[in-house]
Amino acid sequence: MKRGAIIGLIVGLALVVTFGVFWFNTQPVWPVDKIVEKEVLDNLPVRNKKIVEFMEVKGADLAPTYKTAVCTEFVIKVIDNFVPLTKTEKNDIRVITNAELDSLIETESSVIKGVQNALVKSGKGIEITESINVLPGDFVQFWNTFQGRGYGHCGIVLDIDPNKTITLYSSHPFTGGYGKQQYLWPEKIYFVRLK
Repeated sequence: MKRGAIIGLIVGLALVVTFGVFWFNTQPVWPVDKIVEKEVLDNLPVRNKKIVEFMEVKGADLAPTYKTAVCTEFVIKVIDNFVPLTKTEKNDIRVITNAELDSLIETESSVIKGVQNALVKSGKGIEITESINVLPGDFVQFWNTFQGRGYGHCGIVLDIDPNKTITLYSSHPFTGGYGKQQYLWPEKIYFVRLK
């Protein structure tokens, strides 16, 4: 009896450690209860302010579950509310490609930049190259690689602490759909502001 309990404990600990290593290296995420401070909101560009206000009111309606709207579909729904997207732009946001994703991430191909690629290419967005210039209401696509495989996510910026953390409005399995999630700074990150 004791031997079975010890083996069970060892297996359980191994699973927890394995999951922890995977989670930390792919998308370390925590749900948060945060809002954009009024002073910050009042000083945002008009479009960004409207996006943040829209997120606070309609975010949960856009992704009531993760199954009904993964992160890319959530971002598409948000942008479509402000500027209609073409099929090509939607596919660019979805990072639709037949190429080897891990190689594209490694070489920082425009394909893996998702929402940034879609909006800049179409002239509907402005690329933000310096994280210190990112504001709430901007859009982001990011990637981490772990054991040679890429793990990506996208959303709308709620808050940013450059090179430390980024907080998003997004749809994620961890929040079961829409939520506000904070992530450790990823390996590759691409920002864009809707014009």
